[in-house]
Amino acid sequence: NNFGLAAGQVRLVKQEKVCALVDKAAAMAYDPEAKQLVTKPHGHGDVHLLLHLHGIAREWRRAGKKWVVFFQDTNGLVFRSMCAVLGASLDQMLDLNSMCVPRL
Repeated sequence: NNFGLAAGQVRLVKQEKVCALVDKAAAMAYDPEAKQLVTKPHGHGDVHLLLHLHGIAREWRRAGKKWVVFFQDTNGLVFRSMCAVLGASLDQMLDLNSMCVPRL
């Protein structure tokens, strides 16, 4: 039921996997039993590329959307301050804003 949203308000795009790294020298993780490199989803930064590649960002711009919020689904505390950050972004005419909240 699209979590209560109208048809077209939910878009799913697939995030590809990349090699997992095991240390700060960027050594690639290897699974000796499977005889292959270990892979994992690329990470949070992929969302921007996916929005571009799938034409979603262009679609939003044509529709006149001015704001987008990205949040990490593993930390619900972000919602306590999101409205204040959006208001400050509008007031200060910021192109980009970021916030951090503690993990509990």
